[in-house]
Amino acid sequence: MLALGVDVGTSTTKAALVLLDGDRVRELAVASAPTPGTGPELVATALRTARDAVGDRGRDVVAVGVASMAETGLPLDAGNRPLTPLLRWDEGLGAEDASRMRDLAPDLFVATGVRLSAKTPLATWAWLRRTRPEVWSRTACWLGAADLLVHALTGSRATDHTLAGRTGGARLPGPGEPVRFDDEILGVVGMRPDRLPLVVDPREVAGSLGPDVARDLGLPAGVPVVVAGHDHQVAAWAAGVRRPHQVADSLGTAEAVLTVLPQRPAEPARVRADGMSLVRTVAGDHDAVVAGSSSAGAMLRAWLDTLDPEQQADVLARAAREDAAPTGAAVLPYLRGRQTPAPDPDAVAGAPPAGWPPHRQARAVVEGVCYQARWMITTQTARPGEVTVVAGDRLPQLWTDLKSATLPWPLATVTAAEPVAGGAALLALVRAGALGPAAQALHDAPTLPCAHRPALDSDPHGPAVVDFVARATAGRADLPGADRPSSAGLP
Repeated sequence: MLALGVDVGTSTTKAALVLLDGDRVRELAVASAPTPGTGPELVATALRTARDAVGDRGRDVVAVGVASMAETGLPLDAGNRPLTPLLRWDEGLGAEDASRMRDLAPDLFVATGVRLSAKTPLATWAWLRRTRPEVWSRTACWLGAADLLVHALTGSRATDHTLAGRTGGARLPGPGEPVRFDDEILGVVGMRPDRLPLVVDPREVAGSLGPDVARDLGLPAGVPVVVAGHDHQVAAWAAGVRRPHQVADSLGTAEAVLTVLPQRPAEPARVRADGMSLVRTVAGDHDAVVAGSSSAGAMLRAWLDTLDPEQQADVLARAAREDAAPTGAAVLPYLRGRQTPAPDPDAVAGAPPAGWPPHRQARAVVEGVCYQARWMITTQTARPGEVTVVAGDRLPQLWTDLKSATLPWPLATVTAAEPVAGGAALLALVRAGALGPAAQALHDAPTLPCAHRPALDSDPHGPAVVDFVARATAGRADLPGADRPSSAGLP
């Protein structure tokens, strides 16, 4: 069976044509393009990228899935015309309004699992209402990035529970309950559920491919289309992170660590205090705790931009050939403060030693990114089992090599070139019923291919990570160190 997946990422929009052959998931073709800044450009770019991946095999595609970054979207008027460019998670538009609502933040976290911040759509909507009243008054619907593309494909205004759950306007449900936008919470900023897309059940599709766009893509009209969900969560699910205590480390411009929980934490306030969020998994039947770093790939890109562009590839290649021993100068990777652990909006990025050659500086920068991820993992669960690393083939070899060197636990590294787009395609097959009843297939579906590595015999980076955390929290007696218990209540 063939399926098409699209991933609207922060920096890049990707598409993957995926073949499910028995229990094997294979990428037949992938394509990518820079993510543009407006709704119409995004739709055009995504369709063009999808066409490039599909080629002449579109007639055999039986399902389409769309995943995307969270906390990014735009308002539409009654004629479905965009009223603004994409309002992105990394623009921090809601900073002032999140601060104004800080007295509500603890209760909002308990209700939604979302730590209110500058990127939270609930705060962005407050900003839009306060600063652009002429736009707010004409807003008929808000659509996230994936929702916008699915609307173009199907005409349906729909979203997935993993994306709705990141807005700050959806209540975290109890066992067996659906995720829904909440009138009371939305009312705090003047939003209403009827101005938001329908949250589709995790076992259902959003709509079917319209005839005009089907002809444009070379696909059959009527093919089921799915809002696959939040990119990091889709990748974790596709990699097989579906059961309690499993851990995923998803890499990109931003990095997210996700641990599936056996039950909701007894003290959710501790999760919030550590700067993390509570979400529902892709299947909708477990909670998970999510930690994010906005300065992962973004940190490396910021440092690379200090070099001559013609140097960059050679510097990274030479750095990857170096010995994996700690540099002793891991760089603090905080371009926009630190979200988690030990949240600190005033945290700043460090710099590698000025006298070092560029390839050694590169190692120190990426080392800091990897140490930050390890700190996030051990804050979620003190003794992780196998950690699944989701990277894709666009990341530098230096990063994936250092990831393997700095995480001492057993690792499973996804080998798919575009794991989020591939995961969206796989999830589309599941929700379309192509693999049998969706409720069961969400747990049993094949996974993306992975390479497995046993636990390391020694942990030379361990002391360096302790030093890294000490430097990150220096001068702040109120901040916990690297050895504090799991905030999620896991052993």
